[in-house]
Amino acid sequence: MSERPSPPHRDRVARPAAENPFETETMAELCVRQGHRDEALAIYRRLLGRAAVGAARERLGARVALLESELARAADENPPPAKGEAAVDEGSARRLSAALSFEPGLCATMAGVQLTIDWRLPVAEPRPRELEVLIVLRTPTGVTTETRSLRLDADTGRLELHVEGLHSARAAAGYRRDDRFIPLLRAQAGPRTVPAT
Repeated sequence: MSERPSPPHRDRVARPAAENPFETETMAELCVRQGHRDEALAIYRRLLGRAAVGAARERLGARVALLESELARAADENPPPAKGEAAVDEGSARRLSAALSFEPGLCATMAGVQLTIDWRLPVAEPRPRELEVLIVLRTPTGVTTETRSLRLDADTGRLELHVEGLHSARAAAGYRRDDRFIPLLRAQAGPRTVPAT
């Protein structure tokens, strides 16, 4: 009986299936800078749950505690409006909506096999910019993923992709530094999972 050769060594460590490759400390800090502290806290909590014992775990734990205290203080200082009371008057809401249409952003939408990604990038960020898209596909044998990268020459634009078997997608717009992708904005499209009750 002959021995099989051992599989080649891989330099990259396999990620658990549930781990989101876009959930990094950098992405959490980007959420903080954009005012999405709840989302940043959720990312930090997941990173803390996966962290090994050591300096990284201590750093993540300290960041979680700080964000929790900031969110608690903000909730005390800005209580929600009373029932039936409008949080923003109609004129302010219109002005706010118009202002947001000029803010940086990334939006991914799906319609069947059509994936559309719209972007408006911050003007002052480093160049060249890139769009990285993680596409989740349904195949006869199960689910697979595909990554696509595209250089972005314009600060605003739209990408439309026809993808057979499209299940969902995640997109991130950013730039490269030392062969490492630095995300500035992110979006996802596709079905949301609903927790079992």
